[in-house]
Amino acid sequence: MNKFDIEEQIAEPDVHSVDQNSDAYIDYRKLHYKNTMLDNRVLVFLTGFCIGMVFFYLSGGQNASGKSLLDREHLLLMQSFDINQTGFLMYTLGLRVRQLLFMVICALSSIGGLLAYSIMGWYGFEVGLMIFSLVYQYGVKGIFLTFSMFLPHGIFYCIVFLIVFRRYWSSNTKCCHNEETIKNRKLHQRMEAIKTILLVLFIFCIGILSEIYINPEIMRKMALFF
Repeated sequence: MNKFDIEEQIAEPDVHSVDQNSDAYIDYRKLHYKNTMLDNRVLVFLTGFCIGMVFFYLSGGQNASGKSLLDREHLLLMQSFDINQTGFLMYTLGLRVRQLLFMVICALSSIGGLLAYSIMGWYGFEVGLMIFSLVYQYGVKGIFLTFSMFLPHGIFYCIVFLIVFRRYWSSNTKCCHNEETIKNRKLHQRMEAIKTILLVLFIFCIGILSEIYINPEIMRKMALFF
């Protein structure tokens, strides 16, 4: 009897080990796929970028009003333009706060994921249109002029955007299981929400200050090359 039991144990495969090997293989495939494929956000941004490029060529290198973007007259004015810091601060603050509230509303809506990728594609469209417009006018210098328009405040606004829509970027199912366990701890969840809000406000304020006090100087220095 024991002899048959031993033979049955040898003949029957270990189901638990097979499941572990299968899970390990699936995790490996997911990791390999993640490392070899572009991120969905990058793909959406590049798609919008290419659409902006096509739109630029179809429009004949001009915007809707028939005027070029940042012509030499504007650049000459920027070289000696004196900015009213108070007025510029109030205007920029009101504009960026409305944009931040719009992103928060989109993130809390039932179609937040669709809106997140739509906004990402729209950003790509605007950047593509702007880069090709300035390159068409000024050559390679147009690329540097484009980057000077978004630095350094654009970096901070991009971080804020990624944090606000962070729940839609992860596709790992294990994160969902971890999220379910965290929901049972109300205090921990509230503390994490407060930390996120404070972090967003902190980075947002840095972006506002850099746009008011740093970016105009960068633009003024860049305008001297044209």
